[in-house]
Amino acid sequence: MAVSTAPRPAAPKPLPNMQRQDTWWIEPVLVVATLVLFIIYGTYRAFENNFYDTMRIVEAHGGLKNGVAFFGTYAPHYLSPFYSPPIQDWYESLFHSKMAVSPSLLLLAFPGSFRATCYFARRSYYRAFFWDPPACAVREIAQARRKNYTGEREFPFVLQNLHRYALYAIFVVVLFHWMHLVQALFFSDAEGKSHFGVGVGTLIVLVDTVLLSLYVFSCHSFRHLVGGVLNRFSSNKARFNVWMNVSALNARHGLYFWLSLITVGLADVYIRLVSTGAIRDLHIVF
Repeated sequence: MAVSTAPRPAAPKPLPNMQRQDTWWIEPVLVVATLVLFIIYGTYRAFENNFYDTMRIVEAHGGLKNGVAFFGTYAPHYLSPFYSPPIQDWYESLFHSKMAVSPSLLLLAFPGSFRATCYFARRSYYRAFFWDPPACAVREIAQARRKNYTGEREFPFVLQNLHRYALYAIFVVVLFHWMHLVQALFFSDAEGKSHFGVGVGTLIVLVDTVLLSLYVFSCHSFRHLVGGVLNRFSSNKARFNVWMNVSALNARHGLYFWLSLITVGLADVYIRLVSTGAIRDLHIVF
């Protein structure tokens, strides 16, 4: 029997820190900038606790007659996604006293936990904030610590496993987004009558609602929810078809993450500008 005398290949050398010569650093920089700006703005809006509901602005201006004059001929029914579901309306005495906690601080915990534990988001901020690693084919700065790496099995990273439960909570948030979209299709006149219409704010809320829905229903956990714990798809063609559609959405899950994050912020900015009177909402009322 012939015996190979060829030398064994040498073990691969550790990657140098800067093996890549392209602009790989742009993605982590954009991730850090976007997430930090969103967190700062969201925190500011939560503590501001004002200018999030156009109908509350109507009440603050002495009712519909004066409120409609503030907005124009008709007052829009816009509610910021940062204050949805509207628990501030359900428990007014709790959230509108002088020492009240902003409802947004409580509400943002649900979409915040869903996004923070999202598989795509974890990939993005692990790379951008922890440089673990910062990009493909780029050596980790603290590579020596890798020997102590335990994955996501110990605190605090074990909390990432709560993502599947955060999914159930975000279903409620999505439902209320659609309810507030329907609400944004109506405008009140000085007599208190509601009229069907479409405004710039309505379109912004529509885009935000659609993109949030695409982000949630393209989620890896939702894909497992509709297609998991099933030995044979042939025994349930309906679930197979749903799973295939969710899988198609899942391929763009990262895109929907960023677009929905941006549009939820833009929706709040627009509603705040309208509520403060900085801009007038353009609308067509039928």
